[in-house]
Amino acid sequence: MKTIRVHLHPVEEAMLIEVQKVNRRFRDIETLLLGQIREEYAKTPKGRSGGAL
Repeated sequence: MKTIRVHLHPVEEAMLIEVQKVNRRFRDIETLLLGQIREEYAKTPKGRSGGAL
């Protein structure tokens, strides 16, 4: 398993807090990121073929 750290500057942190107030998808950043990765992977030749890693 890989650990990814994200460091936000105070301005971006404040922006994220505001977005989280109105968009539930951003409340769980880990789930949001994993979903985006899966969506983009499905667009690749390997992802379209249905092959799992």
